[in-house]
This record gives sequence, C-alpha cells and structure tokens, in this order.
Amino acid sequence: MRGYNFFEEYRDDSMLSSSGNVIAVDIGGGPFVQDGGVCFKAVAPSPEHQLPNSPVHMILFNAEYLGMRCRPVSEERAREIHPKLFEYLEALA
Repeated sequence: MRGYNFFEEYRDDSMLSSSGNVIAVDIGGGPFVQDGGVCFKAVAPSPEHQLPNSPVHMILFNAEYLGMRCRPVSEERAREIHPKLFEYLEALA
C-alpha cells in the first residue's frame, strides 16, 4: 500500500509481546510539530482497544511512541497481524 509505513505495536517497552495491532504512518504529508512533539498523520487503534486486530481510525500520532513501543514491519506482515487496518485503508482509497 503506497504512502504508508507500518509499525507493529507492542504491549510494553521491552517489546517482547505484540499487541496484535499495527500503526500505519502516512508518509506523504511528512512530519510536523504539534504540542512540542513531532507528529505524523496515522491510522491506529484507539488506546482503549487492547485486543488484537482492533478497530482503527485516523489520528495525529506522536513519533516518539514509535521508537518506544513499535517496530517497523513489512506490509505483508502488517496484513497478517491487523486485517482490520487494511479494511479501513482500502475503504479510503
């Protein structure tokens, strides 16, 4: 899927246990500063959703979180982990 980088989200800072969710960062618009942090437009699960393959929505996302609780993954791996993310992204196209 063009225009996105995918990041597998982990349950804690040790990144040993996957949350079963993926964050899709929109790289087309680039980063911007908001409230003292570097942000991106992204598609991600709501923080209150703690189950694998959670529903997603478009948000402004703090890039610092990606380094603390996420690892980059391929689109293929992202599709395996989080099918609902791709249902949402495909509906946008």
